[in-house]
Amino acid sequence: MNPVDALRQSGLLRPGQRVLCALSGGADSVCMTHALCALRQAYSLTVAAAHFTHGLRPEQAEAERALCQSLCDGLGIPLFCGEGDTAAYAAKKSLGTEEAARTLRYAFLDRAADIWRADSVATAHNLEDNAETVLLHLIRGSGRAGWEGIPPQRGRYIRPMLAVSRREIEEYNAARGLAFAVDESNFGTDNARALLRNRVFPLLREVNPRAAEHMAAAAALLRREGRSAQRESEAFLASVRRTEEGALFSAEALLALSKEAAARALQALQREQGGQMLTRAQFEALFALCHKPDPSAQVCLTGSRALRRYEDVLLTRRHPQASPEPLLLTDFGTAVFGSWNIEIAPGTGKREAMFPITVRSRRAGDEICLPAGRRSVKKLMIDRKIPKDLRDTVPIVCHNNKILTVGDVCAAALRGENAPVRVICRRKEI
Repeated sequence: MNPVDALRQSGLLRPGQRVLCALSGGADSVCMTHALCALRQAYSLTVAAAHFTHGLRPEQAEAERALCQSLCDGLGIPLFCGEGDTAAYAAKKSLGTEEAARTLRYAFLDRAADIWRADSVATAHNLEDNAETVLLHLIRGSGRAGWEGIPPQRGRYIRPMLAVSRREIEEYNAARGLAFAVDESNFGTDNARALLRNRVFPLLREVNPRAAEHMAAAAALLRREGRSAQRESEAFLASVRRTEEGALFSAEALLALSKEAAARALQALQREQGGQMLTRAQFEALFALCHKPDPSAQVCLTGSRALRRYEDVLLTRRHPQASPEPLLLTDFGTAVFGSWNIEIAPGTGKREAMFPITVRSRRAGDEICLPAGRRSVKKLMIDRKIPKDLRDTVPIVCHNNKILTVGDVCAAALRGENAPVRVICRRKEI
């Protein structure tokens, strides 16, 4: 399909729209940017472009940026440029190069769109990109949501070129003398997508020249059928609590969804946490986690982990919290123990024998003396439903090996009229 016709028929353009084009300088994005500009008058569009340098091919970066600037100058549209160090970011965040590059690129596009007040950000994913995505998800076992391929729209991001083949893009560029950059890594086989593109799809085209088109059509059919599941998933996602730790949701509420809606919701939460696409095996592990009676079970995922928090499940990218170092307090005042503030204030009783005071994590066999009798700290934490992964971070305040208080859960008999000190444990404000 001619790219201009594809843009018209995509249903993604509306009169007066401000469209920011993700312009890499490759054939696809050059074609899309030019075709969108060809429709400016018909749709009263305002068009701009954004180019991001990933730092992976420094020898080509300047030439690609100049190519993009030349195209935009010729079209009379502004160009926003940004750059990042993908290798350093990947190492810092423990991500693959492709995932790190995508994260940095989309963060830049979001910033540029906000600055320019874009209604939409257009990316140049094409027919073959979509088919490769479908096949990649089938191979990885990602489930039905993955089989739907690349969505035409997600939020303000639109993909108006999904019906256009690479051959049609090449013909459009050649007919108009449009220059574009060539990324040599696209012709390698050092990652899964490149392997599919350069070895698998040529064989599929020998079986049927329209293989990619048929795969994209099947994905579109599944996507239409999945709209009900998507609405169900979105309603559930609105109930998820986002905290500084991650996404917290009810295990029972997730299990009440249809399997497809639950899978979509989990995939969306995984993206929020910056993790990689969930596989079918990981979905099943997450469903099993929600079914389990064990209130402290957990599942390791790719780039994240899920922890059962009694009736809830926490999906997080955070590493397990380490036990804070013990503190030895020798005077009144406030000290910090991990994510807690510990305040030791004067009481009304004798004080001279109350120091030093130790603040530490729990130990096996810990007990606290309460008015109702001695109580195991372990049992106390279980009864108060303190998640297992947080129990070692709760401060145990002691004097002469006698536990005075267990965080803000309970304290020994220190609050009477003759208490020598007042011990107050508060979680630090985030």
